Amino acid sequence: MTYLADRRCPQRAAQRAERLDPKTELALTLQAMYASQGLSLTDPATATTFQIALSAVMKLVDGAHAQDMVGTEEHRALQAMLEDMQQAPTLV
Repeated sequence: MTYLADRRCPQRAAQRAERLDPKTELALTLQAMYASQGLSLTDPATATTFQIALSAVMKLVDGAHAQDMVGTEEHRALQAMLEDMQQAPTLV
């Protein structure tokens, strides 16, 4: 994908090229969300509650699939995204 703004601003193109991988960017986004509430995923207690909440969401997605509310492809995609999110505390 070529970003039109990058043609006008080579610095922006360089910054885009230096971006982290998507899992790390997701982890940093989640960390920022927690930090805005005075929490950190690096804190073991917070990381544990994060994992518990994520497990609940995974069960919800599994249930939606079991009830044919989401198809198999969508279920796999959601599972993959949630599995990436599970790694967040180890990536920040």
